[in-house]
Amino acid sequence: MFYQNKSFSCSDEDILSLRALRDKKHMTTEMTIPEYGQAKYIVFSDCHRGDGSAGDEFARNSLIYKCALEYYLAEGFTYIELGDAEELWENDAFEQIYITHTSVYDLLRRFHDPDPNRTRYLKVWGNHDEVWREDTSPLHALFTGIKVHEAVRLNFNGTTILLFHGHQADAKCSGIGARFSKFVVRHIWPPLQRIGFCDPTRAAENPGRCNEIDEALYHLARGRNIDTSLSRWRPNDTSPLIVVAGHTHRPVYANLSLTERRFLETGIGTLGVRRKHKADPVYYNTGSCVHPRCITGIEITPGAPTDTSPFHFTLVKWGNVAGAAVNTADGSRSYPLTVTRTALQSESKQC
Repeated sequence: MFYQNKSFSCSDEDILSLRALRDKKHMTTEMTIPEYGQAKYIVFSDCHRGDGSAGDEFARNSLIYKCALEYYLAEGFTYIELGDAEELWENDAFEQIYITHTSVYDLLRRFHDPDPNRTRYLKVWGNHDEVWREDTSPLHALFTGIKVHEAVRLNFNGTTILLFHGHQADAKCSGIGARFSKFVVRHIWPPLQRIGFCDPTRAAENPGRCNEIDEALYHLARGRNIDTSLSRWRPNDTSPLIVVAGHTHRPVYANLSLTERRFLETGIGTLGVRRKHKADPVYYNTGSCVHPRCITGIEITPGAPTDTSPFHFTLVKWGNVAGAAVNTADGSRSYPLTVTRTALQSESKQC
């Protein structure tokens, strides 16, 4: 299929608004796209691409992920990879990750362009691949001129979508907590993982931590009760803000996880499910690409002229689905698997 570039278009000076976000020793940047326009974005996070060993949680979903990328490449989407793309806590170097998942990086290269006006691959670092914050040189042979950012901002008519990994709201994955978690993951966790233990450092394994992180990110979007670790993202700023993050591995649409939404719609849920009264379209979470047998992400597309918002958000799942039964030559039946995109939530499904 032929592709016509539909990415954003603006000057080099406008497209990269670089600002220091942390200490001067290790400068980090956000990428600001001043006018959203008609571009389409797909946001995936938390691939945790590994070395192909038993600890490589991405490997089981790599075919699903590649099918999704092929679709978004053909449909003219720009890909925002929202952190923890590479598992560089468990693995010492990028080289083995690339060797294992070469076909994935070949696809990603087709999104990338050295010209920032034309590239359709925007890469953000997370806590598991924070090394890109300081040194992106291992990526340069694959992605000429690539920059890895702490955040991406999409602006339109006074409303901003702020996209960043989200570990900044998790004390166990920032500062001293991050160093301890990294030590556990690299030196203690791998042998335990091989015999079935879950990583104790991940918010994904702790619903209570997920709730706390979601709440902190929601408050950031709403501009109230902002956690001190996040206050730098909107200093003295009361303009409308929509936050899109990852990190927790738990999909969220309009400030409702899937279980919270199910309880709101049906009244069905365990005692551990938070009770919320309504959706609020200011906070979204991509989920991850390491769910059992599926990946989740957020599509951001232009709203219709009659919509109240210029943005349209869709929470999507890509996974294996059994097709219709097929009679085989020996008289038995088979059920071929297909990789299918499913819209889990969109504006039309709002509570």
